[in-house]
Amino acid sequence: MGPSAFLPRNRALRVVLALIGLYVIVVLPIHYSPSLHDSLGDFVSQRVPDIHLGDLSKHLPGHSFSEDNTDATDAAEEADKAISEEELRKVVTEAAAKESLVADDISTKRPPTVPPLKASVYGCPGRPDAADFLISMKTGATELFAKLPEQLLTTLRCVPNYMIFSDLEQDIGDYHIYSSLEEVSDKYKYSHRDFEFYRKLLDLSAKGQDLSLLKATHQAKGHAWDLDKWKFIPITHRVYKEQPNVKWYVFIEADAYMAWPNVMELLSHYNPDEPWYLGAVHFFGDVAFAHGGMGYIISNGAMRLLDDIWDPKHIALWERRTAEGCCGDVELAAALVEAGVNITGIPGLYGESLSWFEWDEGKWCEPSLSWHHVRAHDVEALWQFETKWMSGNGTHYVYRDLFNALIEPHLTATRTDWDNMSSHRIYTGPSGLHGDEDRRYKQSINWEDLPDGEKDEVLKNLDEEQTKSVESTGKYTKDTRWDELSDEEQQSAWEELTEAEKQAHESLHKCRAACEDYDECMQYWFTPGRCHLHRTIRLGRYVEADEEEDSIFGTEPQNRTVSGWMRGRIDDFRNRMEPCKPVPEWMDKYAEAELS
Repeated sequence: MGPSAFLPRNRALRVVLALIGLYVIVVLPIHYSPSLHDSLGDFVSQRVPDIHLGDLSKHLPGHSFSEDNTDATDAAEEADKAISEEELRKVVTEAAAKESLVADDISTKRPPTVPPLKASVYGCPGRPDAADFLISMKTGATELFAKLPEQLLTTLRCVPNYMIFSDLEQDIGDYHIYSSLEEVSDKYKYSHRDFEFYRKLLDLSAKGQDLSLLKATHQAKGHAWDLDKWKFIPITHRVYKEQPNVKWYVFIEADAYMAWPNVMELLSHYNPDEPWYLGAVHFFGDVAFAHGGMGYIISNGAMRLLDDIWDPKHIALWERRTAEGCCGDVELAAALVEAGVNITGIPGLYGESLSWFEWDEGKWCEPSLSWHHVRAHDVEALWQFETKWMSGNGTHYVYRDLFNALIEPHLTATRTDWDNMSSHRIYTGPSGLHGDEDRRYKQSINWEDLPDGEKDEVLKNLDEEQTKSVESTGKYTKDTRWDELSDEEQQSAWEELTEAEKQAHESLHKCRAACEDYDECMQYWFTPGRCHLHRTIRLGRYVEADEEEDSIFGTEPQNRTVSGWMRGRIDDFRNRMEPCKPVPEWMDKYAEAELS
């Protein structure tokens, strides 16, 4: 029996069956399955769209939201009053059911969590309490399209609840950008010198211009910083006003990366009903504040206290201080103190990118929380690492894990046209500048030449024998930098250097020899006439060589820089480090010590 025995003898019927088969094999896959060029994430994004509360008005007959920025808040409040929770739940559930999703316990003040199917595709860690956190991301209008897209493609895909702030209220695709200056009084926004740049942005935006063109101007560099300080307090109040039931408010910049799993793990050890203001502690005069670029976290309990004093009297005081002060994060800290909230320092928040970060024993087993001054490349690298790590290990990570995955593979013996940021010891020859960071030279000073205030400070740090020496000789010997020494003192200090140090600036080979001679040296950097040594490990970055015209060979690179790493010492460093405790256990011990 041949294959044709299964087919009808009628020729017309055969043609119909063939067309049906062609449709099933060719047409259906085109319309209902991802193409070879589509990623699984794109396919899921198309078939399982996110549901945002900001879009619900179009599903609700009789309810609409004003597009006028000045009336947006009032319109939203009226809409909230008009929409019952039962009606809202019904709309969300119906929309989710169309895509085979379940919308559980959606609050009118909180966007829904990332759908489970998307979370698995994106490699997002699944935590039932993820919606208890609100991420506030701040950027500027001139940098919006340069910094925000990478964040939306990576970290913010796994964050179910976030608000993005910029200088102006606007929309980017499906994402709404809130104005960080909306709550500033008009008398400042339309007359104070700090808002000259803001008024320029408004003018160009009204004319439909590309605001990113202002980024490279001289005006933007100074005035954008003056404008930024006005954003901190208003943003803090706005996020609480929009979502007062969130347990934790996390504030970061668009040029920062947040290790979302580690942040949630750390915060699980703190009670959000208590007044917590957590960050990397810095000082401006007597004010202890959390550095804004590194990120900081405020609990619901602290937000309630700040909201209690949100009145015209305090607002006028804060705005007057901001107009006269330097920095918005400093003014926010002062406002929180007035509300009864003091800062508490936490680890893992650093102001460097992967290229600048110093890998040493102190940070080796510490959980990473945030990075600052990161470019899109850094964000992508951190995101890829975190996604693979969480999917393969199902746990949190520390700096050691980041080093092994992202840094160590790139530490070659030497690399040309590279600056690995070595700076602890600098050698430039007998007449050059030795701007050492970690070495100090003895300098003899006449005691009577010191100001009275400095004398009092010095005496506090002298022991009894040193004090007697000052009294008997009238001389005080202090540790000072090379560039503060006199010519005679520099000559004396030069003679005390080793032969390897004296010759370090002469060649790459001799620079490496000086590093070998210095037991703590982990890496070095050389350019003709200059040698730098460093005690910790840094990756650094590519630098373009200077070029010089040559009559025979054309353009040739000149004064090329070379970076080198002591691979043997780096391997010894990694081997001698004790095994790191699991992150939750590390957090337990840290929180116990901090809260005791």
